[in-house]
Amino acid sequence: MKMTGSIRAAGAMTLFVGFTSLLLPELALAGDPAWRPTYDIAMRWVNFIILAGVIFKYAREPIKDFLTLRKGDVVAQIDELDAEKSRILDEIKAARQKGDANRARFEEMKQRLIAQGETRKQQIIKQAKQQSAMMIEETRRKMENRIVQAKAGLTSELLDTAIDQAMTQLPGLMTDGDNQRMLDEYVQSIGS
Repeated sequence: MKMTGSIRAAGAMTLFVGFTSLLLPELALAGDPAWRPTYDIAMRWVNFIILAGVIFKYAREPIKDFLTLRKGDVVAQIDELDAEKSRILDEIKAARQKGDANRARFEEMKQRLIAQGETRKQQIIKQAKQQSAMMIEETRRKMENRIVQAKAGLTSELLDTAIDQAMTQLPGLMTDGDNQRMLDEYVQSIGS
């Protein structure tokens, strides 16, 4: 307690000397102008020491509390930013996994579509072959039918030509005896 009292007395004396020097600068150096820069520097240091003492005495606890509070705020902000960073990193990781899954699914769909395309291509080729075979068979039947028709037409034409020639040549070649004989054969064929 005694020590605290002596510190107070020294502080009070320093304050008294400082204020007296500030209020009455002529007394400090007896008004000599050459000492003025030294006096100004000394007064600045005295003022700084007084200000530091006042801040230490009265503002130390509020400043310490403010810095502690500010430290807590900064720590809370850092924790929030870390949580946000972790959340964003998790979202990025999930997006990458989803992208990988989508790429794998896309590749699988691509392979399936290619396989389906190949199957469809083979079906189309098979159908085309069947249709071409049917068309060839139909064309063959048409050609055979035309050939049959042409043969029938040719036979009919040959028959007509033969009948025409027979009708033209037979009357001159047939005699009454030939006519009688043909008539007798006809009657016998009817009778039997």
